[in-house]
Amino acid sequence: MSTFTKSALIATVLATASIVASAAIAPTARIGAFGEQLVTLQNGGTLHIYKNGTMAEENAYGRPTVVAPGQILHEKNGTTIAMKGDEVGRLSMEQYQQNHG
Repeated sequence: MSTFTKSALIATVLATASIVASAAIAPTARIGAFGEQLVTLQNGGTLHIYKNGTMAEENAYGRPTVVAPGQILHEKNGTTIAMKGDEVGRLSMEQYQQNHG
């Protein structure tokens, strides 16, 4: 096999692997109404990650939940995230603003 063929094969395998990896990760993250990143958790809840890096969690019923900083949370795809901060008050106010204008 020539060097060019080996390089082309390696490039194809790497491109395919990156597409598969991004497809596995993408469905769990989306953007919220206030610009925060929303991550779906294994327990059915949603983790809100704000631009400054702090986080808030809502349970499977949509209610803000108190989580201790440093607690390990599991994304739906199996990735783990350590909780940074606890913006439960901020999330409560955002939900209030959404529901009551």
